[in-house]
Amino acid sequence: MKNFTIRVDLESDKGIRYGLPNLLDLFKKNDIRASFYLTIGGESNIFEIAKSLGKMKSSGERKIKIWSSCEKIRMLLLPRDFVKKNKSILRRILYEGHELGLHGYKHRAWTRNLNNLNIEKEFDKMVEKYFFYFNQKPVSFSSPGFNINEKVINSLDKNKIKYISDFDSFKKINNLINVPITIKGNNKMPFIEYWAGEGKSDDEILGIFKKEIENKNFVSFYIHGLFEGRYKIGLLNKMILELKKKGFKSKKIVEFKDEDFAGV
Repeated sequence: MKNFTIRVDLESDKGIRYGLPNLLDLFKKNDIRASFYLTIGGESNIFEIAKSLGKMKSSGERKIKIWSSCEKIRMLLLPRDFVKKNKSILRRILYEGHELGLHGYKHRAWTRNLNNLNIEKEFDKMVEKYFFYFNQKPVSFSSPGFNINEKVINSLDKNKIKYISDFDSFKKINNLINVPITIKGNNKMPFIEYWAGEGKSDDEILGIFKKEIENKNFVSFYIHGLFEGRYKIGLLNKMILELKKKGFKSKKIVEFKDEDFAGV
């Protein structure tokens, strides 16, 4: 059996409002189920930003301009709780049969200041807010920036999280199953965004993708609502059709079992 999974990280108001509906419509049209991961604490305030200066070390930062100067000032002065603001469209993820896991509480704090965070309290906040809005407890998690350590793993176990997507190969860690991302750009960047940032056209990116999936039994890649969900729906559709043509079946991360990775 040949399987593929698409992971979608949701970490901004604009990505949820304008990108998420496009992605849900695309997945519905193609009858596939995806795995969404939500930064549930909303935007960072000015004090949190001051504590989390510096660049990400665990993955690359985007080259493509996403935010205007006015938007940056607004986020700095008037940060939004984009989960509360967009709860209806976020609930559609679950209504339509997709997976909705956690992607940290505040994205910037996690990627730039993880070692100074109280990880247990971070998970308490994440799980409590997730349950409040979605009336169930999360069972999956992906670390912002692939930034993970032993304290995080211990808190995942404590909170009965079963699935993660942070390491480069399929593995079991304690009670956790890691489902890897197999197709990325350099420095763990999202595949599409990386090549778009390198100046490649959609047709060129599709050609690279076709080569990447040759002779594979398992394919996974991740995207963001903020970029791919707004600007690359046509390319995503072509990638999904190519996977289907080659006999791949879609699976959510929480549906994978040990036997799915035999020979991967």
